[in-house]
Amino acid sequence: MPDATVTIEGGVPWDPRYSATQNGTSVGNLAVLAGRSRPLDSGGWEEITKTQYECTFWREHHDLLASLHPEKGSQVIVTGTIEGVDKFTTRDGNEFLSVKVNASGLKVKPPKDQRRPQQGRAPQGPPQGGYGQPQAAPAADPWAGGDQGGYDPAPF
Repeated sequence: MPDATVTIEGGVPWDPRYSATQNGTSVGNLAVLAGRSRPLDSGGWEEITKTQYECTFWREHHDLLASLHPEKGSQVIVTGTIEGVDKFTTRDGNEFLSVKVNASGLKVKPPKDQRRPQQGRAPQGPPQGGYGQPQAAPAADPWAGGDQGGYDPAPF
């Protein structure tokens, strides 16, 4: 039975890293931060949860990561399978989870100021080929329309 596929939507805290194993297998690593927060009456945000996902892209999936090359601050959607979970405590005593993901798909969302207005149509689903295939240019991306709720950058 294959592992269940997970979908992670979040922000990229730093640029991806690219390398190869000793036998020449290409690998890319992308960190994604996701969590929940709620607005405060004062106008700020209260962080409820925060999880770091360490996404590893092997072989042809490395090529996908390299071709889409999300940068620090990008909002992304990653698909893959969970390989393990670690719990960390920071120097100031805060705890957070780090989840290791064997990534097989990636979508980089265009910056909020570059999304087109919605024009009253329903999302058409992922571009042909779905996740795991290089995506069309943002202008041809049917998901690039307007503020579709929840696409605002996380407040952390």
